[in-house]
Amino acid sequence: MSPRASDASGRLYVAGGHAMMVGCHIQNLPHAHYNASILVATGEPFRFAHGDDWVTSRGVLVAPCVSQQLETADDKVVVMQVDPDRGSYRRFGERLQGRPWVELEVDECRAITRAMPNKEWTPSRAIRFFQRAIDVLAERAPGPVRRDPRVEKVRELLLRNFEHPPRVDWLARKAALSVSRLQHLFKKELGLSLSQYLLWLRVGRAVQLLERGVSLTEAAIAAGFSDSAHFSRTFRKMFGQRPSAMLKDSSSVQVFILPHQPR
Repeated sequence: MSPRASDASGRLYVAGGHAMMVGCHIQNLPHAHYNASILVATGEPFRFAHGDDWVTSRGVLVAPCVSQQLETADDKVVVMQVDPDRGSYRRFGERLQGRPWVELEVDECRAITRAMPNKEWTPSRAIRFFQRAIDVLAERAPGPVRRDPRVEKVRELLLRNFEHPPRVDWLARKAALSVSRLQHLFKKELGLSLSQYLLWLRVGRAVQLLERGVSLTEAAIAAGFSDSAHFSRTFRKMFGQRPSAMLKDSSSVQVFILPHQPR
C-alpha cells in the first residue's frame, strides 16, 4: 500500500492485529490497550512509566492491558504491538509470568537491533525484523501461553459477531459456565472484560476502515461508535494519542498495511 504522506519521517506497519512504528519521536499520555508492547531503543535510551514509576531503559516488554507511558529522546525507538490472540504472542507471553512489564536483557536488545534493516524499511524487511524480535523473546520463554478453551470459545464467538454481539447469558451457556464465572474467567485470562474486548474489536474495525480511505465519521459509526468524537476519545485512551497523529491524514507517519503476518 502507498504511504499516507510522502514527506513523513515515521512509518507505521500494520499486519492483522500487529503493528510496528519506527522513526518517530514519541511522547504520549498514560494509556492501556489489549496488545502487548515491545519497546527497543536503537539510539538513546527511552523513559518508560507504569503508573507513577519511571525507568530509563533500552528494552521493555509490556503485558496486555497495562497502563503505560513512553518518552523518547530521539526517533530511534522501535515500538512493536503484538496481538495477544495470535500465535506470535503465545510464543513469548510467559516471559511476563503475571508481571505488568519486564526489562529485556542487554543481549536480547542487541540481538533485536542487529536484525534491523541496514537499508530502507521496506514492508518485507519490516516483517522479517518483527519476526526476529518475536524469535529472540521466545528463546527464553518457559513455554507457550495457554488459555482456558472455554474462554477461547467465547472470544471467537465475540470476534465473529462483534457487530451484533450476543447476550452474555447465551455466551455463558455456550461455554457451559454461569454468567458470573464466565465474566470472572474472561477477565482473568485476557486482562479485560467482555465489554472492553468488544470495544477493542470496534477500534480495530474503525482503523481498518480508515486505512481504506473511509472518513473518520463514517468509520466510527460503521464500527459501532456513537460518533467520531467517541471513537477519538477511546483511541486516545488506548494509545495515548489522537487517531490523526498516527493514522489517516497524519503528516508525520506513513502507514503501510501489510498482506502477511509474522507467525
